[in-house]
Amino acid sequence: MMKNSIIELPESLEKYRNKIEKTIKPYVKIKLKEQETKPWESKLGGNPYLEIGMEYPKASNGESLRLLAQINFEEVPHLEYFPKKGILQFFILADDMYGLSEPCVQDTFRVIYIPKVEKNEDNLIKDFSFLGDLEEDWYMPFSSEGKMNFSLEYMPIPWGEYRFNNAYKDISLTDEEDDDYMEKLNIDGCKMGGYATFTQDDPRDEEELNSFNTLLLQLDYEKECDLMFGDAGIANFFINEEDLKKLDFTKVLYNWDCC
Repeated sequence: MMKNSIIELPESLEKYRNKIEKTIKPYVKIKLKEQETKPWESKLGGNPYLEIGMEYPKASNGESLRLLAQINFEEVPHLEYFPKKGILQFFILADDMYGLSEPCVQDTFRVIYIPKVEKNEDNLIKDFSFLGDLEEDWYMPFSSEGKMNFSLEYMPIPWGEYRFNNAYKDISLTDEEDDDYMEKLNIDGCKMGGYATFTQDDPRDEEELNSFNTLLLQLDYEKECDLMFGDAGIANFFINEEDLKKLDFTKVLYNWDCC
């Protein structure tokens, strides 16, 4: 679907076509394939890219965090303001909350950007035995490492996103139209950019969090790699657009919810 192309709408929403098409944004769809990866490849789980001499991320209690996901932007269709190169890593504490505590405090989770990528494995750490075994296998939201593959797609604003009501402030959807919108136009799945979707509510409805206006990464339920947060939940990482432009990943909102 190109941004200005005709999108398929339920009959009940056809009269709102112009409004809906104005909300369309590009996003990068992520598909997983269970397999081992190279240190610098985009992946779910597995071992992180870590150059010799780099410090491995830990929580304030000294416990090592674990790699949730890693994005190499050389492999990703470009989105405005996102890096064109380098690696972005998402680490979480392996516990029964998948590292979720205070949403914006990077202690039990961490987002790390590495602008230059070294592809000589002799300069990279390959032995991660220092991490030890997980206390419980289910303390990470997947069972297997997976390579990420990407495609550029487009989507309208989904029902439940914190800007949804403002986008359609001058129209009033009926219950039937609400249901049709939610069923037909909400784009779930793993993604970067575009709009987030949620199992429950958008945490950015809270005024102190609504500046986190850009979706860095969404991880949704996938049979591949047995990816699942809680009971068919969705995890999201958000950043402010201005911080993203500066490639400053020190202020990130992490949230996940489930059924």
